[in-house]
Amino acid sequence: MKIKTTFLKIALGGMTLFILFLGLLVTMGALSSYFNHDLFLEQIIAYIALYIAAFLALAVIVFIYRMLRLIDKNKPFTTEALQIVSGVKKLIIGLFVALLGILPMFYYIADNGDAPGVMIIGLGIVSLPLAIAIFVATIEKLLMRVIQIKQENDLTV
Repeated sequence: MKIKTTFLKIALGGMTLFILFLGLLVTMGALSSYFNHDLFLEQIIAYIALYIAAFLALAVIVFIYRMLRLIDKNKPFTTEALQIVSGVKKLIIGLFVALLGILPMFYYIADNGDAPGVMIIGLGIVSLPLAIAIFVATIEKLLMRVIQIKQENDLTV
């Protein structure tokens, strides 16, 4: 049975283009701030954090693409798939840590703009990868159990 993952691969391509576009926007913003002599420490930290986050997000996309290739080969319940899921979990946790770097910028905006709700929005954005990492960790545990059951089944047959 051949499982078609073409739509998912196209969606990954769209996500890749979106992340690259956001990286371009961050670069344009950084250059604009630099040329206007408008650059300050919180902004530099936020730019660095966003570049690291974009790199990690692209790495997650590569891992997910590898997983889709395994599904196409009809090998979704193997130890290689488990290693890929584990790698995705680690990258997403790294993404959470990298996005912590944008919080000083949100604090600066909330403090200077007299808008405390901006800080809550920033915390929401930063906590999203953590929620996804918890979901991926759950999937990883389920995959471990499925592989174990599959190995026991192979031994009894």
